[in-house]
Amino acid sequence: MAFSFTLSDRTLALGTRRIALEQIDRALDYIDRSNVPQGEAVHEIRKNVKRLRALLRLVRPGLADHATLDMLLRDAARRIAALRDAAVLLHTLDALAPGGLPAIRAALTQAPPGAPGVADDALAACRADLTSARGSLKALALKGAGPDVLQEGLTRTLRQAQAGLHVALGEASAAAVHDFRKRVKDHLYHARLLTPLWPAMMSPHATLTEELGETLGLMNDIAVFRDTLASLDIPPGERADAGVLARVRHDRLSLTALPLAARLFAGRPEDVAERWCAWWAIWRAEG
Repeated sequence: MAFSFTLSDRTLALGTRRIALEQIDRALDYIDRSNVPQGEAVHEIRKNVKRLRALLRLVRPGLADHATLDMLLRDAARRIAALRDAAVLLHTLDALAPGGLPAIRAALTQAPPGAPGVADDALAACRADLTSARGSLKALALKGAGPDVLQEGLTRTLRQAQAGLHVALGEASAAAVHDFRKRVKDHLYHARLLTPLWPAMMSPHATLTEELGETLGLMNDIAVFRDTLASLDIPPGERADAGVLARVRHDRLSLTALPLAARLFAGRPEDVAERWCAWWAIWRAEG
């Protein structure tokens, strides 16, 4: 099923449990499938885990064991992070200098962390964490009335996104942008979860939020690439050329991302949360 609540979810808790189990089962399936390229599998696993963590943050006010579950899911994603990073570094290099900077390319392809033994161990550890989390998700329950939990969860996550934007605008550091991107991803997944409330309004909002998240993701990839350059044994000339290309590309992306972010997260989080929850009530009543 799509990553969203449906009218067949009789309560917020039942919908949350259904969606959570769907996401974790998809992640486990990608670990177990041998016919999927490793890079694709890792990407899909991490995406499902991110969706799941965002879902649980949405209902966090009513979820007593949120901290334990979130830690398990965070650890699961970290187990396979290095498998993704190696591919992203090469992809970033291709985007900055297609076919160029051969010394950097050679350095990035030496001793990849995706070697069979390393990858198998990482995926096995990831699977263990996800299996443990699944046991808790099967019994997921929420305290408090569903609409109240939803409104408080939306308000909280929107405040975090707004605060992250203010820090990113003030510091303009890679770490601040990366932290803000996480909150943007949360908001994207919340918009998708709630798109059925009013598709004509929510779908464009989700599309713009996804655009922002992708742009911030590219900025983060470039920041990781720049940090990696410092540890590579490469000619100084190539290091300098790559650094200039990365800086120019990063600045151009920033000029696109930050104005869009300011528009998306303008206004009071409480007002947005109240409006979306009013749409929730109307949607449920119509159903």
